[in-house]
Amino acid sequence: MKTLKDNLNKLLKQNNMTLTELSRKSKVPKTNLHSWTTGANPQLDQLKRVCAVLEVPLHEMAFGESDPFEATSEEILKEIFTGDVRVTLHRIEKRKP
Repeated sequence: MKTLKDNLNKLLKQNNMTLTELSRKSKVPKTNLHSWTTGANPQLDQLKRVCAVLEVPLHEMAFGESDPFEATSEEILKEIFTGDVRVTLHRIEKRKP
């Protein structure tokens, strides 16, 4: 399993992006981003903003792999049509402003 610092450095290279640019786009201080690249733990809200900018799921950023508990739509459809899952639909009322 890769670490956050490995994944962040890899994604920066893949996106041809500097820490300065990522900081500007994510509104996370550059000093915080730099500390992540050396092994510091991020604040969750800041990590989510960085993931949004880099267009990568949070689990993948943190662990370097897809979330094993997140099923793809293809997997869900297969389960539905093989009878392994029961689906219940509920209508959700929108709140009026």
